[in-house]
Amino acid sequence: MRDVWLVGVGVVLGWLASKTWTDPGCQLGLVVFLVATALMTLGFALAVVGHGRNPRTGDPDEGDREDHP
Repeated sequence: MRDVWLVGVGVVLGWLASKTWTDPGCQLGLVVFLVATALMTLGFALAVVGHGRNPRTGDPDEGDREDHP
């Protein structure tokens, strides 16, 4: 069922983009919006995944928290 929602959102966004693209005044705004959205999505994905982190190693600051309340 989740795939159906994703396809539906894609169709709606595609339709809106096609309507916006036919208006010459909105083309630059649409491009800026799509690029900014893609960059924010990439940044969020990298933050969530933890790009370059090895899950098997411990926290490097773990030894600094010796008997602190």
